[in-house]
Amino acid sequence: MDSTKSASPAQIAHPVPTPPQPTSLPPLPLHTERLSMRGLLIDDLDDVHAYQSLPDVARYLYRDPQTLERTREVLAKVSALRFSGEGDALVLGIQQRGSTRVIGEVILKWTSGPARQAEVGYVFHPSVAGRGYATEAARAVIDIAFGHYGFHRVYARLDEENNASAAVCRRLGMRQEARLVENDVREGVWGTELIFGVLESEWSSR
Repeated sequence: MDSTKSASPAQIAHPVPTPPQPTSLPPLPLHTERLSMRGLLIDDLDDVHAYQSLPDVARYLYRDPQTLERTREVLAKVSALRFSGEGDALVLGIQQRGSTRVIGEVILKWTSGPARQAEVGYVFHPSVAGRGYATEAARAVIDIAFGHYGFHRVYARLDEENNASAAVCRRLGMRQEARLVENDVREGVWGTELIFGVLESEWSSR
């Protein structure tokens, strides 16, 4: 065997990471300069339905606007705040500090245990758009993803036409990793998806 032969890509790849160890939930509520984030409650039904029922919100989520009953069902599920393994999602309601109104949600979804991957997402009532709240909330949750749960990579998936969400990802320092052309369809119209991502090593060295 020729010991001078160049190593194959598989031989020089990074070592496979060990899975993150499930831990307790981070201390809640989370506080940033302008926002508070906590687990959603069934009492938040009216606030949450106020934006989840809007066509302009649903269009980028590839689903229909939620009915009141569907919003109630989702709240009953996410209010359990279970985040201990692959497939779980931590969904936090967002409030302006000093206010009790829920204006949006930020989501951290555990998508791969062995590869230590998580997806971040966010949705807000259009009335608070343009204030930087999505960037502020997502930054706090990404801090938790890396610092509290030990994930290796966090990524975001969004519709190419959702320019505001793409701008959030770029402000967070996430790179555009992929453009998936016409990979989803909504009401007979193809949608193109963008994927942004950031590694723990990049996030910690900002």
